[in-house]
Parts: sequence; structure tokens; C-alpha cells
Amino acid sequence: MKKAKKYSAADIITTVGLLVVIYGFAVAMIASPDKEYSEDENRYLQTLPRFSIESVTSGKYTKDIASYCSDQMPLRGAFVGAKAAVEAASLKKENNSVLRGKDGYIIAKNDYADFDMMKKNIAAIKYFADVCGADLRVAVAGRSQDVLLRYMPSLYPAKEVSDAVFDRLNDTLDTAQIDLLTPLRERADGGEYVYYKTDHHWTTLGAYYAYVEIISSYGIEPYPLEYFRRETVSDEFYGTTWSKAGMKWIGPDQMEFFRFEGDENFVCEIVDSGEIIDGFYERSYLDGKDKYSAFIGGNNGRVKIYLDEPQKDRETLVLIKDSFAHSLAPFLAMHFDLDVIDLRYYKLPVAEVIAESAAEKVLIMYNIDSLISAKDTLLLMALSAPVSNK
Repeated sequence: MKKAKKYSAADIITTVGLLVVIYGFAVAMIASPDKEYSEDENRYLQTLPRFSIESVTSGKYTKDIASYCSDQMPLRGAFVGAKAAVEAASLKKENNSVLRGKDGYIIAKNDYADFDMMKKNIAAIKYFADVCGADLRVAVAGRSQDVLLRYMPSLYPAKEVSDAVFDRLNDTLDTAQIDLLTPLRERADGGEYVYYKTDHHWTTLGAYYAYVEIISSYGIEPYPLEYFRRETVSDEFYGTTWSKAGMKWIGPDQMEFFRFEGDENFVCEIVDSGEIIDGFYERSYLDGKDKYSAFIGGNNGRVKIYLDEPQKDRETLVLIKDSFAHSLAPFLAMHFDLDVIDLRYYKLPVAEVIAESAAEKVLIMYNIDSLISAKDTLLLMALSAPVSNK
């Protein structure tokens, strides 16, 4: 007859402790209400998915449950930070698909490009250019990893990854295209602060250099850098890359507004809500995590930007954009009234906007990541019923 195995106090404590942790987290997840939005990560979180036979058989339910457990896990931020610290201590240059670059830069890594989706989005742009009845131009911003080559980890093939994407773009998009990658990369190579260290957007200085390229393409003389008064509005800006990386020891960015005489006489009309912003900036966002939304009120489907006393000789530019255009808009508004459309939120035909505003110019201003990953944005243009304003 076998003797019953005796367990030491240490074994019992370890087992009980493990069970307490496992079931404690499970109870905490069940008891805690789901969070719909993470201010720290500036994104919506996965809430408890609805069960259906179709979602189970397609695999969507399992995928959503995995995302739900990850997003709603108690103390998630603390665990992400602890993992980043361990990775750094082991001399790894990456955590959670974020690279530790040089001079305090942390840079989101993206080695994958959906070239099929890119092809469809470019086809949508070409189609829309043919039928919209306006002068349509395209300006594509690089990702941080495309522009900040001098700050990337030494062994990461940043230029090869970037060139593979932009070469494909240049080979397929024959619509009037404004090159933003080359001048911004050159500025970054020269040590200028054109992209944030902790966020994926360009800085206001980077947006200025993009403005110079865009406005020059229309044969208009851009205002020189010295024309603006640079106002530092925050030196505590922690961007989305910082939140994703978990590298809590990385210092914040500085955020600026480029002010000019008379900029307070502009109006940002958020059509979605009817809200009116005097000037270009909603400063209340500066008190929270999502400081970048201070530019023209953040993400909205449609925003009109114009002078409070309209001028008859000002043209209207329809700006179809992602969030990179938020800090660019104040510069463009010096020359045009703007009708700003974000296809992530605006679901009506864009051609109707062009007709309504009698716009003769349309600018598509997107980050390259939107072209190689967006599944339901630019394609909406191809699905809309075009109406010429001619």
C-alpha cells in the first residue's frame, strides 16, 4: 500500500497562492464593468462579444474573446510596463511591436503591408479622381519608421521595409502625387524634430514642412517659418506609441501651436455635433492624455474651417484625411476655406460635399499606414454616387 504523499508548507503556499491569483483575476474581470475606451492607449477596447453560432463557426467569436481578455485584464497597464522593463533589462530593443530607437525615440514597427488592400485603395483614388470633377491631388505621409531612419535601431532594415511600400505606391498611383516622404526624411536626417518621439504623428514643425510641399504644388508661395510664433502648449505629451510600448521611463514630447496674426478669426465648425471652436484649437484636450486632439477638435466626420468674416475670393479645398491632417489644417486654412472629411466617420457620398461647397480642389492627405491597412475607408469613395460640381 502506497503512502500518501506529504506536501510541504512551501508547496501548499505556492499552490494556494497560484489559485488565488488565477481565480482572483477571473473574479475581478467578471466583477469589474467593461471599459469601452482606453485614454492611455487612445483607442476603443474590445467589450464582451455577443455569442452566435455563426461567429463561433467563423472563428470571430474566439478571436474577439481573446481580445476581450487582453483588453479587460485587471492591472493590464502595470503588466505591460513590467514586460517592457524585463525586455529592456535583457538588452532587447523591442516590446509589443515598438522599437527602442536612438535619442529617446520609440518607434512603432510594422513589417507587414497588405498590398492587395493598397491596390484597392489606390484604384478607389484613381476612380474618384476621374469622376469628382475637381483638381484632385494626393499627399501621403510616411510612418515614423519610414522617416526617422537615423533614429532606428542599427540592425533593423528600416529603409528596405519603407522602400518596398513606397516604391509600390509610386509605381501604381499615377494621380497627381505630392512627395512628403523625401523632404521630411531629409529634415529628420538633419536632426530636426519633425516626428514625435512617443507618438506616431508628425510634430507641428513636421506638419509645416508638409504644408510647404503641398501649397507649393498649387503654385502658391508658402509662408516662411519665421512668420509664425511658436507657442509651446505642453511639455508633457505622451503619445500612443508610448502607451503601446509600456516603456514608462521614456520622457514626454513637447507640443507646439504655430500661431500667426489673425488666426483667432478662424472658425472650426464640427458638423457632426454642431460645436463651434473659435480658432483652430480646442485647448481643453491639453488637460488630458489625448493632447493631439487639441488640433481642430480631434477626430470628427466633417469639419468646416473658415474665417468668421467670409471673403469672396477664397477658394474651398476639400480635405479627405486621417489624423495626420489635424495639425496641417491651420496652415492650409491660411489659403483656403476647408471642408475636412474623415471617411472613418463620414458615411455620406463625398462628391456631394464637393458639389455643396463648389470646391475646385480636393486633397487626399493620408498616412501610408491607412492605405495599406484600411478596409472600409477610401473604398467608400468608389461606392458613392459621384456628382460633378462643374
